[in-house]
Amino acid sequence: MIIQLEPWEYTHACNIGIGRYTANWGKQDAPHYKKALMEDDRTATVASAICELAVAKATNRYWSGHVWTKADHNKYRDLPDVGTNIEVRRVRTGNTVAVRKHQLGKGLVLFGAQPEPPEFTQVEIWGWLDYDQAWELAEPSHYEPEKVRLLDRKHLKPLKS
Repeated sequence: MIIQLEPWEYTHACNIGIGRYTANWGKQDAPHYKKALMEDDRTATVASAICELAVAKATNRYWSGHVWTKADHNKYRDLPDVGTNIEVRRVRTGNTVAVRKHQLGKGLVLFGAQPEPPEFTQVEIWGWLDYDQAWELAEPSHYEPEKVRLLDRKHLKPLKS
């Protein structure tokens, strides 16, 4: 399913992404991140916010567009991205979606979404799956096999329009 953002939606999601970027200035990347393979943080945070808004639009759910500083991360880290139980994973490359162990058992639903570069004005919603089921079907990641698994997109259920 392709979600086309309206200009005001795009502006709002970009503002949230920039807010997240500036709220985390100075935060260190995880040790396993390979800087050479990464895109800049500003682009990544904007693209992720755009994916969240697109999933909210596609599912007709509330999107808080939450922004918090690194000091408040532990306080809010368990908030769902969309609605009351949707975790959105932005996909940049490849055909897999990350599934994190610390989010198991929380009644979440995983969505995979891929914004179309370079401007990200439309997003392909890959589909959804119960989070705990996604963990079971996913393969251990090469970078943190005990904590992160990668779910092939073929396992995601398409969202009906």
